[in-house]
Amino acid sequence: MSDQALTLRRRMRTPAPDALHCREVELRLAEDGSHVVLSRYVELYRHEQGSQQTIHHHRVSLAHMIRWMVDHGEQIAMDS
Repeated sequence: MSDQALTLRRRMRTPAPDALHCREVELRLAEDGSHVVLSRYVELYRHEQGSQQTIHHHRVSLAHMIRWMVDHGEQIAMDS
């Protein structure tokens, strides 16, 4: 399996002149090929205090995700 991720969201802001706040959300196929993994990364950097970072991973069966999308998603027509 490839370790490529789809970046769903990336945000950087400066809440203070000496601070940087980064957030990133990624989706990737798990090594087993039957699950997807959503990863959330948050980092806060302050010049005097260094950085604090947190990463959370959430895993769900690909079959369950597809079933949920079919049950709850809007069906649309797409051009071929």
